[in-house]
Amino acid sequence: MADYERYGDYNDIEEDELGQKRPILRLVKILVSLTLFLFCGFLVFRMLVAEYYPREMRKLTMTPALTAYSETHDLDPEKLKIRVPYDDNVRASFIADNLVIERQAGAVQFTLRLSRDTMARLSETTGTDVGREPDETFFVVTLYDDLGNRYEKTDEFGRTYLWYRAVKYCFDGVDFAGVSWIRADVYLASDPDAAEPYASIPVLDLSGGEAAEN
Repeated sequence: MADYERYGDYNDIEEDELGQKRPILRLVKILVSLTLFLFCGFLVFRMLVAEYYPREMRKLTMTPALTAYSETHDLDPEKLKIRVPYDDNVRASFIADNLVIERQAGAVQFTLRLSRDTMARLSETTGTDVGREPDETFFVVTLYDDLGNRYEKTDEFGRTYLWYRAVKYCFDGVDFAGVSWIRADVYLASDPDAAEPYASIPVLDLSGGEAAEN
C-alpha cells in the first residue's frame, strides 16, 4: 500500500510542475502571436504607404502653358501606368509614378519618389556624405526621346511624408509625333552636362500603346 501512496505523491509533483509551466507556455504563445501580428501589420502598412501619394501629386498640374492652352482648347488629360517605374531593378534610387499626359498640349507630368536609400547610394557614388534626408536639389531631371529631343522642366514641387520625398515634374512643349519612347534622365546637379545621366527611367512607351490606369 505504501508504494501506491508514494506513486500518488509522484503524480502530484508532475501535476504541480505542469501547472507552473502552463503560464509560461501561455506567455510564450501570446508573445509569438503578438510578434506575428505586428510583423504582418508592418508589411501591410509598408504596402499601403508604397502606393500613397499626396492628392496634388496625382492630378494634372495647371502650368502657365497649360493654363494658356486651356483658354482656347478643351483639355483631355490621360493618366497612364508606367511599365518600368524604376531606374534599377536591384537597387532603385528613383520610383516614377502618377504619369499624366496631355497630347495636344504637349504636356508630360509625373512624380519621382526619393528615399533615404537614394541618398545613401548618392553618397557611395560621389564619395561625399550628403545626409540621409531625401533632397531633390542634388539632381536635375530632364526628358529625352528616341528622336534625340530633350526637354527641360517647366514646373516642379515636392512633398515629404514619412520616410519618402515625392517630387512632381512638369514638362510642356513635348512633341509626341513619331516618338516611340520618352525617358526621364536624372543628372547630378553638380554635373548637369555629363555625357551620361546618373539614372534613367523609361516613363512613357509609345511603341505598343500605353497602359491606362484604372
